[in-house]
Amino acid sequence: MEITVAVPSYNKEKFIRRCIDSVLVEKDQIDTILLVDNNSSDQTFAIAKTYEPVIACIKNNTNLGMAGNWNKCIDLCETEWLLILHADDEMVPGAVQKYKDFIKKYPSVGIVHANSYSVIEGVESTKSYTENPQKEFWHAGTEGVKCHYGVCSTVMVKKEVYNKLGNFIESISSDAEMWSRIANKYDVGFMNTPTAVYHVSKTSLGFESLTKRSLHAIKKDWDYLNLSIANNYPTEDSRRVRLQEYYDSCPGSYYTVAKANIKVHNYIKAFQACLFIIFYYNGLILLIKLIFSDIKKYTISKLEFYPVKG
Repeated sequence: MEITVAVPSYNKEKFIRRCIDSVLVEKDQIDTILLVDNNSSDQTFAIAKTYEPVIACIKNNTNLGMAGNWNKCIDLCETEWLLILHADDEMVPGAVQKYKDFIKKYPSVGIVHANSYSVIEGVESTKSYTENPQKEFWHAGTEGVKCHYGVCSTVMVKKEVYNKLGNFIESISSDAEMWSRIANKYDVGFMNTPTAVYHVSKTSLGFESLTKRSLHAIKKDWDYLNLSIANNYPTEDSRRVRLQEYYDSCPGSYYTVAKANIKVHNYIKAFQACLFIIFYYNGLILLIKLIFSDIKKYTISKLEFYPVKG
């Protein structure tokens, strides 16, 4: 099997060497390594070019958007399998061989994903990994669409699957829609082992999507995304259940928005997110429970750090 690892990038000059270096550790297992830059205004592309010809570097003439750049990675891929590794993440040594061994074991899969390490704000001591009890193999359709995916940087997809099912939609979480679209038609594989290091940061696109967009823009995006995901489910009943699950999860999601904005001292927007929970989703009681749960966790952590002396 032939594999392409594509790195979509945009203004990641602080992280791009770390990402590329982690891929090059695996270069003997990879057939093609691509860097697809989304018209960065910093030195990301110039840094990546220093690695040529070991990797191929392409720069878009205009910014295509996140999903558009992922689609460009698909268009450029000429191998049987494609893994899209985000420019601020890292590949774990030995990862590619794990994918190859898994696909050999389950040749019918069209998509394989894995667990990952996470690191917060680049602090190595925060590196963590949580075991995931999910099973290895999921049949396409009703079973497959219920699979819970990890970070995008662990997902490898067969190129013919993208060719048949089309491109990523425009959404901040367009990968979630794509994975459900694939799982409805193709068997899914999961490896409960970390193949990537996921870097969590206040400057990451996911975090900024919660702090720099208006709440109405967030709601419009999330509603469209989840309707699109539900439409990928194989039956009317399963689509209805999926939409109800989305509605039920909204209070927790907007509570995450509130906490993200508190971290960047945007207290008005955090308060507005709480109002969303109360008035859009009748979630006053749940909001109170979430707040008290966080207070409890914070108190316990402080007591553990400052134990009571007896």
